[in-house]
Amino acid sequence: MRYSQLFGKTLRGAPKDIKLISHKLLYQAGFIRELTAGRYELLPLGTRVYQKIIDIIQKEMEAIGSQRVVTPTLHPKEIWQKTGRDQVWGKNLLSLKDPRSEQEFTLSATAEGLFSEMVAGFNPSYKELPILVHQFSQKFRNEKRPRGGLLRLREFLMKDAYSFDADHESFAKTYKKFYDSYLKIAKALSLKVIPVEADNGALGGDYSHEFMIEAEFGEDTIVKCNSCDYAANLEKAEFIRNDVNKDEEVKPYKIVDLPTEVATIKQLVKHYNLPAERFIKNVVYKTSGGKIIIATVTGNLEINPRKLVRLLRLEEEMEDATDEDLASFGAKSGFVHSWGYKDKRITYIADESVLKAKNLYGGHKTETTDPINVNYNRDFKADVIGDVASVPEGAKCRRCKNGILKLIRAIEFGHVFSYDDFYSKAHDVFYIDKDGEKKLILMGAYGIGIERAMGAIVETYNDSKGIVWPKVVAPYLVHLILLSKGDPKTVDYANKIYEYLLEKNIEVLYDDRVDVSAGVKFSDCDLIGIPYRIVISDKTIKENKIEFKKRFEDKVEMLTKEELLVKLLKQLPHTVAR
Repeated sequence: MRYSQLFGKTLRGAPKDIKLISHKLLYQAGFIRELTAGRYELLPLGTRVYQKIIDIIQKEMEAIGSQRVVTPTLHPKEIWQKTGRDQVWGKNLLSLKDPRSEQEFTLSATAEGLFSEMVAGFNPSYKELPILVHQFSQKFRNEKRPRGGLLRLREFLMKDAYSFDADHESFAKTYKKFYDSYLKIAKALSLKVIPVEADNGALGGDYSHEFMIEAEFGEDTIVKCNSCDYAANLEKAEFIRNDVNKDEEVKPYKIVDLPTEVATIKQLVKHYNLPAERFIKNVVYKTSGGKIIIATVTGNLEINPRKLVRLLRLEEEMEDATDEDLASFGAKSGFVHSWGYKDKRITYIADESVLKAKNLYGGHKTETTDPINVNYNRDFKADVIGDVASVPEGAKCRRCKNGILKLIRAIEFGHVFSYDDFYSKAHDVFYIDKDGEKKLILMGAYGIGIERAMGAIVETYNDSKGIVWPKVVAPYLVHLILLSKGDPKTVDYANKIYEYLLEKNIEVLYDDRVDVSAGVKFSDCDLIGIPYRIVISDKTIKENKIEFKKRFEDKVEMLTKEELLVKLLKQLPHTVAR
């Protein structure tokens, strides 16, 4: 491709609201443009990277026996309703009504239900199992806060695969196949991933693992033990609670005076001169069905909403309660009680931390008073007890009992799910066993977002000058730069080298512009990040040589045409693209 003809050139600057380096570099280098929040256009350079990521994933899916299919973007809404996923996804699920048939559809956010119905329609026998199928399909998720460029989108391409097995032993082998293939895909993309235990979230089902990439500005957080191999997403991670005030005798419950302006944990810590773990903290949520949830932890911890949803097995959306919601049952921010409201909408939840603490402060603060020496069971009880707190930095590992847990910012690369018979029951997905009996199929799902993978690669591979693409996904293998003041011999030789490399099936982006300075061309080259730069100039042609440089090195070599070809042919094969 001649750069003079390329649609989508580099820019010197980027919009001020762009924060992540991958977002900024992909925008400046001419790979992407934003259409609306969470929806991006891929320009020709971006599309080439995109397709190479797809090709790598397709190869690995074929290697484990998964067969590719194509399904519609619009799903009949009743498919989602069979599992109640339409309610769980709530506003994140986009729906529409066909004005002709009046039939309701959802835009594909995921396709477990669709694939369940597809397989059920074939009434497979045990001889046909396992069934492994995958697709590359557009997904639509109405994210509340899309961010990070390609890392959290409202519309994106996903490789989603689905497996159907006869029994747990067979499924375990299939799950391991996909698990291992994701490690291979990440390695092929030059990405270092950390597999972690994860929450299935709105997708439902049994257990799952995410493949995470450590990144300073990642949109996710994982927890990793420094002593054993335990690693989990923050939404799933477990930890040992402190025995707060362990050696103190249980004291009598008392009401003390407290100024109205002392309401936050920080203010309480200062007022009483006690550590945060000695206080009761309440957080209030509201579900789409109108339920009120009051969750209680010790003051040093934070409520994890995903853990709360999982503990309560909520089949509806949940969000932070507003001041209006609090007022509806006689509370306000900073004055929420852990017990005593008569409103039937309220469910009280207590984290395990509250049970392991003695003589806590708070939980029933009024405008002028506060209780002290509050003890669970004696002074109050919750409707549900469980693990609803996020792991704090430095907590003890529950798995090995000795290790210290570290919080790591990360980007999700892929996710593998075990659903057991969650979808099979709802969609009547059976197989016929060797005795002719119908039995429920066990199902798994496996996803990788293509644009997210592209963003993660750039987050991993960049420097102060721009992107540094790994060879296997780079838009081109070689960036050829012509530097000449108009000498026809130099221009002719550069054109011939360009055609020569194409004939050898080496991908080339040829900067053939004649009205641009050398400095601009070199800056554009570094910004775009193609692995190898070759320069033909009025100076190099006098020596019958070509300047060669790797994007990730400072060293420059002067090579003959034959030496250049030998060096380039040692690299990974690239398909010719003019």
